[in-house]
Amino acid sequence: MGPDGVDEPLDLVLDTVGGPQLVAAWGKLAPGGVVQSIGWASGEAAVFPPYSTFAVGAARTLSSFGDASEPGTDLATLVGLVASGELVVRIGLREPWERVGEAFAALAGRRVAGKAVLDVAPADAALARG
Repeated sequence: MGPDGVDEPLDLVLDTVGGPQLVAAWGKLAPGGVVQSIGWASGEAAVFPPYSTFAVGAARTLSSFGDASEPGTDLATLVGLVASGELVVRIGLREPWERVGEAFAALAGRRVAGKAVLDVAPADAALARG
């Protein structure tokens, strides 16, 4: 198994890091595979070695996704995949909604490995706290 835990070609990679990780993801694609670049958390350049984008077989694809104007359908699909167990989400931080500032600072400071979840109390609980 490779150092990244992947030992077989991949059909789909959702990359939120960019930079060298995006290049590595491209190198792991199976013929006909797709890399969706949906973020660039690394802030580093993606430098592809010469000829690394050419391969014999079905075309591989690299595309970006940045249109968040209508996220409902995409979010519903992701929630369905999580509910069915087909997609596992790593939660690195869980806080009450009132700590949104601290959660944002932790994410922006890259101190969270995984997703941040903010729990929102039911309206009646929030009223009771007053």
